Order: sequence, then structure tokens, then C-alpha cells
Amino acid sequence: MTSNAPHVIELQDICTSYDQGKTFIIKDFNMVVEDVPDSGEFIVLLGKSGCGKTTLLKYIAGLATPYSGRILIRGNSREQSPPISMVFQEPSALEHYSVLKNVMLPLLYRGMAESEAAERAMNMVKAVGLEGHEHKYAKFGKLSGGQLQRVVIARSLIANPGIVLLDEPNRGLDNDTGLQINLLIATLWRQLQSTILLVTHQIEQAVFLGTKLFVMGGKPASLVRQIDVKLPVPRTRETLHSREFLEIKNQIDDLMFQL
Repeated sequence: MTSNAPHVIELQDICTSYDQGKTFIIKDFNMVVEDVPDSGEFIVLLGKSGCGKTTLLKYIAGLATPYSGRILIRGNSREQSPPISMVFQEPSALEHYSVLKNVMLPLLYRGMAESEAAERAMNMVKAVGLEGHEHKYAKFGKLSGGQLQRVVIARSLIANPGIVLLDEPNRGLDNDTGLQINLLIATLWRQLQSTILLVTHQIEQAVFLGTKLFVMGGKPASLVRQIDVKLPVPRTRETLHSREFLEIKNQIDDLMFQL
């Protein structure tokens, strides 16, 4: 059930051009993410590699500016909105800090006492399955790629943000590790009831995690389809083999083939 509050995210006529409007990568892209109280939305931006999905995510995060168009966060312009948590494709943990210190950083930045920040961060470390690794440096060699991505996810969610952006967080991970990350993200989303926006080109991941899919396509790219994913929650390994899941996956697979 939606509320009367301003839309969480609204993209209005977004265009991307790197030659002053002679050619466009993205043109007239419009998207609305509504406010859904007591559950939040899990939005997936789905499209083939290179269509501009990550670029849109950077616009929402405030890391880049479109050639034209407006971005509104809860009714305010992006420039007037607070920072938004973002998990990048490659693990962005600070390797000279321990796992625990990485997760503590957003709380320390907000001025929380170190003892309280450490306690809350340890609870999050446990929640993402890294108990026993909290004092290891967050770097390859000490932790696997999947463990490092768990550190980044924990750090992004520790302050319980209203909006979280995920840019292909499973990239480079094997199938089993990728599924573990998907299950973790789904569990944390239900607990936090935030709005999560995931960018991916993996149809299976999109259907497994999303409540609503926005499909990009065309040259220049624009929004070609919006799909509501009405699968039971919580999503589990068994979901991947259900008739409902496979029907939606095949429907989107056919759509993507035509783009």
C-alpha cells in the first residue's frame, strides 16, 4: 500500500550525452519509486550491459550529473538531499581497517560514541555472517571476495538508511556465493524495510530479489517496461525452482531477447 508522502525517487526526462547533445546514451528516461510504508520496495533496474544502468545509479547517488532532466529524492532536488548509501560492483572496504572498524565508520561519522558504535557494528557483523572475522583486515588474502562484499553491505546498512543503491554486488562471485549474497540482501531488506534499488543484467537475480522491475532497452536507452514481481516472501532457494518464478523469468528473458 502506497502512502501520500512524496515519491522516494523520481527521475524526470533524464538524458545522458557526452558530446553536448549530438548523440545520447540515455534519452527521456522516466521512473518513479513510490513510498511503501512498513515494507519498503525492492526496485531492480534491469538491462543489457552498457545500456546506462550504473550511470543512472550514479545520478541518484549524486556522484554524477545528467546532461538534462531532474532527479528528485523525496520531493527534493538531488542537491538538497542527504547522502545515499551505495554498494559498488567491486568491494570497497577500507583494507587498512578491520572488518569491525569498517562497519563502525558510518556511526562514528555521525558522532556516536565508539563503544556504542562497536556494539552495534558487531551485531551487524553477526547478521551478515562474519562473526569470527571482525578483527581481520578487510582485504583480499584475509577475506574472500564474498566476505569483502558482506563487509561493504554491512557498512552500507548499519545506519538503517531509507535508500540503498546496489550496483551489481554479485559481480565476479561464483554462483553459490552470489546466491548467499542475494539471500543476505533479501533478509536485511525485510528487517530494515528500506527502499533498495539494484542494478543488474542478471534476470534470475532481478526476479529473485525484486518487487518491481524497470527494464531498460533501446538505443538510446529508455524505460521500456515496468513489471511487478508478485512472488511470496521470504524468497528462498526453493523460490528459484517454483513455477511462478520460472514463468516470470522466462517472460523477461523473452522481452530482453527482443531488445
